[in-house]
Amino acid sequence: MEAMAEPTTALLPMFRSRHQMQILAEVFWGAGSSTGAELARRTGIPQQTVAREVTRLEQAGVLVTEQVGTAKTIHPASDLPYGSVLRQLLAYAGGVIPMLAQTFGDNPAIDEVFIFGSWAARYNGEQGPPPNDVDVAVVSDSLTRFDLAEARLDLENESKLSINLFVFEADNERLLELRAAGVPVFVRVPA
Repeated sequence: MEAMAEPTTALLPMFRSRHQMQILAEVFWGAGSSTGAELARRTGIPQQTVAREVTRLEQAGVLVTEQVGTAKTIHPASDLPYGSVLRQLLAYAGGVIPMLAQTFGDNPAIDEVFIFGSWAARYNGEQGPPPNDVDVAVVSDSLTRFDLAEARLDLENESKLSINLFVFEADNERLLELRAAGVPVFVRVPA
């Protein structure tokens, strides 16, 4: 069974498909080299679709694959003339998701991270003006905004995005409403 291509997001409606944008965002902003299986797991895109998109992007000179043992690792092309511009566009169009996962995913005091507000609405296809910032919810019963201020500043400096960080305790009554229209980054599964 083949997955149907989803239309691109309303954030930056110039990529061939939403899947292509998600793959590019993950490769350019994720945790370094990835295999197709890792990209499929992190993005939720079927592995066949990832393989097909990676092949297209490699043929276009945007990505490079390298055989490492039995797996192929996927990297941005280092000689891409518009690589830095594409990376910046991808930060806005979806790269913020893997950046947030990488920044906050290893912190055991954080139970969940998701994006809400106008950025999430555009990412989910709702039409409207481009968002000026990214509203990020961090769910933690022990951290405050001030505890995460340095991480937020690092994210802003790296991505050139304006990031509004909100910390909520797990029992906050607003979470259900915000989460419903949000874009999940990660949820920590209790051990």
